[in-house]
Amino acid sequence: MTASPPPHLSVGIQGMTCASCSARVEKVLRQLPGVTDATVNLATETATVSGETDAASVQRAIEKAGFSVPTESVTFDITGMTCASCSARVEKALAKVPGVLDASVNLATEQATVKVAQGISAATLIAAVERAGYGAQLPQPTGEAPVAQGRALPDWWPVALAMGLSLPLIVPMFGSLVGAHWMLPGWLQWLLATPVQFWLGARFYRAGWKALRAGSGNMDLLVAVGTSAAYGLSVYLLLTRADAMHLYF
Repeated sequence: MTASPPPHLSVGIQGMTCASCSARVEKVLRQLPGVTDATVNLATETATVSGETDAASVQRAIEKAGFSVPTESVTFDITGMTCASCSARVEKALAKVPGVLDASVNLATEQATVKVAQGISAATLIAAVERAGYGAQLPQPTGEAPVAQGRALPDWWPVALAMGLSLPLIVPMFGSLVGAHWMLPGWLQWLLATPVQFWLGARFYRAGWKALRAGSGNMDLLVAVGTSAAYGLSVYLLLTRADAMHLYF
């Protein structure tokens, strides 16, 4: 079984004027920990590095040699994040892309700002985010923002509907605190809880499944597992004890 070749990283270089310049850059790059080989093409002004290293280390080495790496900043809209661990996972996925110098994700604005060496395509970065279990796209032009906002407004109706269906299940719980032991019949509890669990709450299952496929977990997965356990136990009690009133829907 043959060993897989070491990863390659290519970056642009500015400021080289002669063969001694490219030789100096090659020398500092080969001294980096984990680098097995480095070649610099003076004509195309690019450096190709083989081995276990990252773009930020390569950039620092080139700047130490007296040259610079042309960079650009890319901003994405990220969808599917629900907690700080989600944003950290997106940052980690972006940082692993060869050519990425820095990546920061803002959970509040649902945006990622990535500093990359020139030549790294937006499609490569978007694919990395999608492999992590989230969605990514370039921001819409300013003129299209109101349309996008108008499409987002109806997203509130599932929350309102879920609250309406859940209130009859929640209110009796508070009543028990003052001695009012009254609960809806079990079958009616099931009828109200089922659409909330599997229809209005479907997004938690989808997001949790994406996290599992990416080899990690998130708050959506925790919500899906916890509510499914309570729902499953309630259905079991309802089927085995027809007179059961205190369920966990």
